[in-house]
Amino acid sequence: MKEVLKFLNSLDLKGKYVVLGCSYGPDSMMLLHVLKTLKIKVICAHVNHNIRKESIDEYNKLQKYTKDNNIIMETLSLEKGNHNESYYRKKRYDFYKKIADKYNTKYIMTAHHGDDLIETILMRITRGSNLKGYLGFNKIFNEKQYVFLKPLVYITKDEILEYNKKNNIPYAIDASNIDNKYTRNRYRNNVLPFLKKEDKNVHLKYMAFSNELNDAYECIKKISLDYINNNFKDNILCLDEFQKLDPYIKKTIINIILSNIYGDNIDKINKKHINNLIEVLEKGKNFSMDFPYNKKIIREYNYLKFNIAINNNTYNIKLEDETILPNGDSIYKVNSTKDNSNYIIRLNKKDIKLPLYIRSKKTSDKIAVKNLGGTKSIKKILIDEKIPASKRNDILLVVDSNDVVLWIPGIKKSKFDINKDEKCDIILKYERKERKNAKEKK
Repeated sequence: MKEVLKFLNSLDLKGKYVVLGCSYGPDSMMLLHVLKTLKIKVICAHVNHNIRKESIDEYNKLQKYTKDNNIIMETLSLEKGNHNESYYRKKRYDFYKKIADKYNTKYIMTAHHGDDLIETILMRITRGSNLKGYLGFNKIFNEKQYVFLKPLVYITKDEILEYNKKNNIPYAIDASNIDNKYTRNRYRNNVLPFLKKEDKNVHLKYMAFSNELNDAYECIKKISLDYINNNFKDNILCLDEFQKLDPYIKKTIINIILSNIYGDNIDKINKKHINNLIEVLEKGKNFSMDFPYNKKIIREYNYLKFNIAINNNTYNIKLEDETILPNGDSIYKVNSTKDNSNYIIRLNKKDIKLPLYIRSKKTSDKIAVKNLGGTKSIKKILIDEKIPASKRNDILLVVDSNDVVLWIPGIKKSKFDINKDEKCDIILKYERKERKNAKEKK
């Protein structure tokens, strides 16, 4: 208990509010009492998950306790539903942050103790995790403007119960905490007694183990962040020096980037995602990989592009005298031009079937390239022209009413293009949005 008080007294909490997640269980009720005894301005933040019938009774008792002890109480009641633990955890922590904002504080406390740390570490070792996961949890954790604190990590559940008994602190026991159908409870009821029999202060050994891993993780994280700061911008990672890095540093860099992109949904990314990405990177070739939540990660030569939204839009637009394309570019008819680039196509009505359309490319698309003497797949043309993979799905084609590909605007013309010194019926010009804007500014 001395270590708990020493830790709390080391914090600069005088005159500041602290939000405490309080369930009316023995752990959070003990911490609520300790904070009140130390004259720390505590906000009791209670979430009713609406899972157990006892929840209302516990809420009423906690409300009475806080009122009798002049403690501010804030509550959230969740709708009934069959959700997983990550859902409830997110709801709780979002609520705690909201209350912290309301009282203009950054400090949020939870009542996780030494036994919780042992259980968490053992569970993650058993199911597999990463270096950060294996350390369990930190007694101090910073997330944006918030500081999460776990002062009870120095003591065990038995010490908490003893403190509550000595100080006549009321609390309720959640019956589900002893049911062995839950994984954590099996560790709590079967493994912890054995470990404590070996050493009654085994939780301190696990805490030291966690601190060692945390020091190692922070060192690796610093090296990784230095590389990210120098080589990552606008969701694009420069790979110039990446392959020279230690394999674990590479994984950490990727993990940090993905954590920033996915935020609260990072649990959807697992080791397999990262290992597969690293493995493909080692081959040194361009690639595109699908990731959860409709995103892609794309390698284009010496750059790795993250958070690329998959474009599922398909277009089939009838060409008018002037047609504005979905990306803001335009195709319009002109009477004459000396230009003979891929931004111009000349056509004869007798060779094609009107009207003309502009549409999204298909996997099977081919074009009878001018002066080639055969057909070539659109995909192969885009690769040969070094069109980045992230841009290829945005490419639109001009086709006739028989769906014959006549033109890849700005890239390649078909055999139906008429030479500029020959007579033609239709002349189409393609203009990029940025070029058009530049003209208008002049």
